[in-house]
Amino acid sequence: MYFIDASYNSLKKHHEELCGDCIQQANLKDSKIFVLADGLGSGVKANILSTLTSKIAITMLREGSTLEETIDTIVHTLPVCQQRHLAYSTFTLIKIFRDGDAYAAEFDNPAIFLHKNGTDIPIEKTLKVIGDKNIYESRFKMDKDTMLVVASDGVEHAGVGHSLDLGWEWVNVNNYLRDMSLKDVSTKDVVKNILDYCSDLYENEPGDDTSVLAVKIKEQQVINLIVGPPRDKKNDNAVFKEVLNSGIKTVICGGTTAQIAARLLGKEVEFDMESMTMDIPPIAHIDGFELVTEGIITLSKAIDIMREYVKPDYNPKIDKKLNEKNAAATLAKLLIEDCDSVKIYQGMAINVAHQDLAFKMDFTYKFNQMNELKLLLEKLGKDVELTYI
Repeated sequence: MYFIDASYNSLKKHHEELCGDCIQQANLKDSKIFVLADGLGSGVKANILSTLTSKIAITMLREGSTLEETIDTIVHTLPVCQQRHLAYSTFTLIKIFRDGDAYAAEFDNPAIFLHKNGTDIPIEKTLKVIGDKNIYESRFKMDKDTMLVVASDGVEHAGVGHSLDLGWEWVNVNNYLRDMSLKDVSTKDVVKNILDYCSDLYENEPGDDTSVLAVKIKEQQVINLIVGPPRDKKNDNAVFKEVLNSGIKTVICGGTTAQIAARLLGKEVEFDMESMTMDIPPIAHIDGFELVTEGIITLSKAIDIMREYVKPDYNPKIDKKLNEKNAAATLAKLLIEDCDSVKIYQGMAINVAHQDLAFKMDFTYKFNQMNELKLLLEKLGKDVELTYI
């Protein structure tokens, strides 16, 4: 069984406050579902319409409706613009199973892109008329070398009125992605490269909402994240033995937790003082662990970075933030880019030193912090298992 790795982001139309495209994701036990909806026009109205479309699809499919029922509801719910005689929102719906089987339903969006090792993968599509809407359905197989990309029409129109008379055009986007599929590039970088190129073609003033979703499947990469020591000191040895014997990369967040791990394993804790900043404690190293950091302060800063990362509008500054040489950025980058599944072990011991801090980093704060981290990781498409110890 594979892990389904997906990334997506958008550029909003120049001078608009909101993006008229909306991408939603649902994580099911055996599959993941993605919907890219493009509302008619731009701005607030388009945003509402695309959000409505994607929310209907994601909610119905998550609750067990069939794909046919979902599409039928969408096409019968969306009104038609009286002036342009067009549906108020177009959409592309993708469902990918963990064994690589995939399904797509496309309504008036640009055709999906599918490549493998520099080659186009032909997709046989079937026309299904639901109401008066033409829905193109397809089923195909993905493996570890397959790259699937879904884009709104802002991608193929990139450059119109600026650097290109006819825009980038689908065939040229396809050529670009075909070449990219030759490289071992992450879905995050696929999305970033396309949006950066579109922004250049638009001369940094997008003439349309521009959205990209990239999906690959791969072997699952798991990380153990230990945050704080167990409530009962008698469990220290058992917890660390279980984690280390798993053979999975392990991260420790917490000075006390790091000291316990070092003592039990007979290791030394070494500090990288060059990584320390005015408000973030330094990175530490213990042989056998992927990363060791201070606890609640570093984790809070890492969550701040991840909170910015998951925002729908594309922000190139976040990449610079992720590459900073400090503990929070290193932790955030590891959780965002280097794993597909996170097993969080939340220690329930109370750190007395935290009780008098001005911002009251007590038990309740840590509990809320872990819940937010879990939600952020799930928004990134990660499988998350949270265990209290």
